[in-house]
Amino acid sequence: MQVKRVFRFTVSATLGICVSAAALATTGNTPLPPSPVCINNQCTGGSSNTGGPIKWNPGHYMNSNSVLLGGSTVGKIQGELNDLNNQDAIQGIRINITWGALESGQGTYTFDVIDNILNQLKTSFNKQKHLVIYVWLYGQTPLRSNDARTMPLYLQQSAAYGNSPVSGSYGWWGQTTNGTPSGMWAPAIYYAPVMDRLIALVQALGARYDGDPNVEAIEFQENATIAQAATAFPPADPNYSDSGWYTQLQRLLSATAAAWPHTSVVMDNSWFDRPPYAVNLTQWMANNRIGQGTADTWGESGIDQYGTSHLSDGIKALLGLNSTGPQIDLRPRMARMMAIEGFDIAGNYFQNYGGPWTPADIVTALNQTYHASHAFWTRLTGKEATRGGAPVPDAAIWKNLAPTVSARPLTHTEYPYAQ
Repeated sequence: MQVKRVFRFTVSATLGICVSAAALATTGNTPLPPSPVCINNQCTGGSSNTGGPIKWNPGHYMNSNSVLLGGSTVGKIQGELNDLNNQDAIQGIRINITWGALESGQGTYTFDVIDNILNQLKTSFNKQKHLVIYVWLYGQTPLRSNDARTMPLYLQQSAAYGNSPVSGSYGWWGQTTNGTPSGMWAPAIYYAPVMDRLIALVQALGARYDGDPNVEAIEFQENATIAQAATAFPPADPNYSDSGWYTQLQRLLSATAAAWPHTSVVMDNSWFDRPPYAVNLTQWMANNRIGQGTADTWGESGIDQYGTSHLSDGIKALLGLNSTGPQIDLRPRMARMMAIEGFDIAGNYFQNYGGPWTPADIVTALNQTYHASHAFWTRLTGKEATRGGAPVPDAAIWKNLAPTVSARPLTHTEYPYAQ
């Protein structure tokens, strides 16, 4: 049995489920990029780092410590945006935004919050900033009746999107007690009709933002959250299988690359129920212009002392250190966009592996082990509650962290795909 961990901001969970899986074949060739696109005399190509048409502004970014839910306004993260001021070496911000915040009804898309954020990034600082859109896919708290904050309500109200563990509710799976939602949950995007609607959202987002020079990437929350919601809490969803989830992820990522031809596409590929699927997905991603993301980033001291066996299957595949399949170093062949979460730099979540790590230690790992092109640093103020109740270290507080990482640039910022 393998213990698996999913992405979390305010909660953490483990997944320990054993099912059979077969090794999957890696297919596809590295696609050539499209022609440049220009809007109002600004072109997505021509980056000093690539000279090509894919937008590429590598370096350190802020990672929002909030989730924009359905009904959220930009005020929820205004303090974070303000903290980008006078930080010229910080390239921009990665925001976390839910499906429910973007689609209020079937095919009715609301992008006002993103537009507001982009306007500020373009006009409010002495140097324009860039935006990474992180599509947040799971609910951290029990799903309430008529709750569209994370997942659009129309999906929950139609049997066309598959059963849930709650009678009369559809399109999702997760933890329940006596037929009532009682814990984490996620949309059943391993089921084709649900994935069809997520793909439609991604296409609408691409039509609006692919040509915007300030939109750096679109990224998807780690796939372990979906597998955990479907299988970790009895009863498991009979619609879920690793092979089915793998197939639907390939559909999603292929459609996203097509809808965002001038923008980096990133998948936080961490865990399936069995390693071969994550390993082979990373290899497929490298062949199809999809970058590798992650939910957590260890410091180099932890890697040096404890090795890489506790890193996610997807990251081990990136490094060519996976336990199954070809041992191929994929770092030269794909973007490496690493998230540094609050748990990595504060609290006792990783205390058995040398954490929390200092920002300087993590930058060493970004450069030495991960060869990261982009780093997303969670903005902490020092007032956050940490696991174990330990105070946030001074080095992890944004006002101290930002100048620390600004003085330590990333060293593997070359664009990895054919231009």
